Amino acid sequence: MPRGYVPMRLAGDGGEEDEHETVLVPVALLREPRMVELLEMAERQYGYGQPGVLRIPCDARCFEQLMGLECMAR
Repeated sequence: MPRGYVPMRLAGDGGEEDEHETVLVPVALLREPRMVELLEMAERQYGYGQPGVLRIPCDARCFEQLMGLECMAR
């Protein structure tokens, strides 16, 4: 895991877990209001006790648009 990044699994469509995309999110992005909203949505949907990589209820295209990213570290 590169220093300064948090892995997150984008789980937008409710399909099989191995179909979800895992992205590396810069720690600095965790303070952005849109990211805070996504983290709150994840807490409501999945709870605090998520095992493994943090799941976010958002697909890759939606995540990129919400965060205003051209591309993501994968």
